[in-house]
Amino acid sequence: MNPSTDDILKEINRTPANTVFVLPNNKNIIMAAEQCVRLSDKKVIIIPTRTVPQGISAMLNFNPEETEENLIAAMNEAAGNVHTAMVTYAARDSDFDGFDIHAGDYLGLCDGALAGTTREITTLLASLADKAAEAGKEFINIFYGADIQEPDAEAALELFRQHAPDAEVNLVSGGQPIYYYLISAE
Repeated sequence: MNPSTDDILKEINRTPANTVFVLPNNKNIIMAAEQCVRLSDKKVIIIPTRTVPQGISAMLNFNPEETEENLIAAMNEAAGNVHTAMVTYAARDSDFDGFDIHAGDYLGLCDGALAGTTREITTLLASLADKAAEAGKEFINIFYGADIQEPDAEAALELFRQHAPDAEVNLVSGGQPIYYYLISAE
C-alpha cells in the first residue's frame, strides 16, 4: 500500500496527459511522489493529500477550465478543509499516547492522532461524531469498509445524524480493507 517512487513514476508515464496530478492520499507516500516531479518528462503536480478523504475532496474541486495556478490552490484548499477520522483495530497489546490498548480493541484516529480506543464500536463512532459536531463540520461522509455489513453501516449513519444533527451526513460503501470506517468531515 506504500508504492515506491518507481511505481508512481510508471503510472505517471502511463497516464495519457502532458500534465499529471498526483494525490498521494498518505503522508508516507508524499516524498516518493515528489521525487517524480524531476524524474518524469511530463509536468507532474503533487497535491500533498494525506488521506483518501482529502484526495476525494481535492478531486471534486478539479476544474479543467481553470488556470493551473488557481486549480492547484483550489485543490489544496479543499484538501486542507477536510478532517479525517478512521476506525480500525489493534493487532496487539500496546500503550500509546496514554491509551492502554488491547489486541482486538477498536481504535479511532482523528487526523492521524489516536482519539480513542474501546471494545464497543458504537461508543467510538459516537465520540467521533461528537468531535465533528463540536468542530462545526457541515458535511460528513462515512465510507464503510469491506468488513462492515450494510445494516451496521446504516446504524453508523443514524448515529452520526443523531450526534451531528446540523451536518449533512452521507454513507458510501468504500470497500476498503483494514479500516472499518473512513470519515470525512468538512
